[in-house]
Formats: sequence, C-alpha cells, structure tokens
Amino acid sequence: MKIKFSWDIGIVLSLVFFIIFITYIAFFFPHVGSQLVSDRYYEEEIKYQEIINEKKNVLELPIKIKIFILYSGIEIIFPPVNNDIYGFFTLFRSSSQDLDFTQSFKILKSSKKILFIPKKILRKGYYKLIIRWKTDKKFFFEKDIFWH
Repeated sequence: MKIKFSWDIGIVLSLVFFIIFITYIAFFFPHVGSQLVSDRYYEEEIKYQEIINEKKNVLELPIKIKIFILYSGIEIIFPPVNNDIYGFFTLFRSSSQDLDFTQSFKILKSSKKILFIPKKILRKGYYKLIIRWKTDKKFFFEKDIFWH
C-alpha cells in the first residue's frame, strides 16, 4: 500500500512531532538542577555601586593586574604598590556551588606582588575569578577562566 504525501498528512505529522517535543521538554527538563548565583542577591544588589567604584579603581591603575594559567595553577601578579595588599579571591563555578572556593590573602609590601592558586583546588571547567583587595583604595577584578 502506497501512501500519498499531501498537505493534510504533513500538517498532522508536524503536529504529532511538536506534541512529542513539548512532552519531552515538560517531563525531562524540570529534572535538571539549577542554582541561584547568590542566596543574598537583594543585599548584593544594594552594594553594587561600591563594586562599580572598585572596578573604576582597577581601570585607573597604571599597570594592570596580570593572570597566567600555568600547569601547576593560576598565578596572579598585582601591580607594584608601596603598601600591603589584603583581600580575598573567589573561584565561582556556576555549574555547582560545591566547586566554589573562597580564600583570603595578604601580600606584604616587602614581598613580590604575586598570588598563586594551586591546581589541587581546581577542577576541569569554567570559573569566574573574582578578586577584591585593598591597599590605599578598594579594588574589584573579575575574569573568566577555563581550567583544563
């Protein structure tokens, strides 16, 4: 038996495939986990003007911060300043909150202005590196990083 393909058969097949597609999305996509970027998003939104000012301070630096991805980890070189540098860095992983990592640091004025993040705390994938530090002003720096 040979079936002729006509407009009405094409429309019926299109509707059947569309219904199957919508059913697939309705039953399988809700099981994909999602996490908010932050649990305290409202408080952070109010403080965002401070972050904007800190980002402007980074842009005004005569020598920019440098980031090198090495086999042994991530090396961050700060611009030379005559004061101690102290702050914290966060490796933010949007795919899983369990892979986020935050650590404070202090670099003395007499030492090299280098911060090193060892590879043992990194997992393969994309990170957002956020660094907030203070010398005479407050600074905020962020960069997307892929660790392989």
